[in-house]
Amino acid sequence: MAIKIIALSLATAFLAVGCVAFPEDGGYYDGRYDQRYDRGYEQDRRYDRQRWEYEQQRKRIEQDRRKQELQRRNWEQDRKRQLDQDRRKNQLDQDRRKNQLERQRQEQQRKNLMTQRQKQAEADRNKRRQELDRKRATDQRTKKVQQNRSNPRWNDNRRHQEQRSRDRRD
Repeated sequence: MAIKIIALSLATAFLAVGCVAFPEDGGYYDGRYDQRYDRGYEQDRRYDRQRWEYEQQRKRIEQDRRKQELQRRNWEQDRKRQLDQDRRKNQLDQDRRKNQLERQRQEQQRKNLMTQRQKQAEADRNKRRQELDRKRATDQRTKKVQQNRSNPRWNDNRRHQEQRSRDRRD
């Protein structure tokens, strides 16, 4: 059994050394690098370059798309914000006009009420004044009548006037 292991190890060593020492394709016989080993590398480099350029193009397109989407969102937000501002401004203007009209209406009502009260007060004063004037006039008449009744001369004049008016009627 030991002979088999030794034979197997010798065969392995001989084959390994033989493959390295005598390559089939020539290898590094003169110390220069053989380009045959790089045939696929150049194609891989071109393929890698194309793939990289394609990825860069996709990234640029995606970046442009995101940029446009962001610009569109910003534009829509600005537009919405502007519309909201315009709507609030219009609402404030309407509210301001409404409040102004309401204040004018209240001021007009207050003025009308004041003039109405003044007219009513003036009418009440005139009415009291007229009543006082009537009362004074009636008081003066009654005083005069009383004074004249107490005056005998007035009584005589009055009788004469009454007789004349009777005589004329007849």
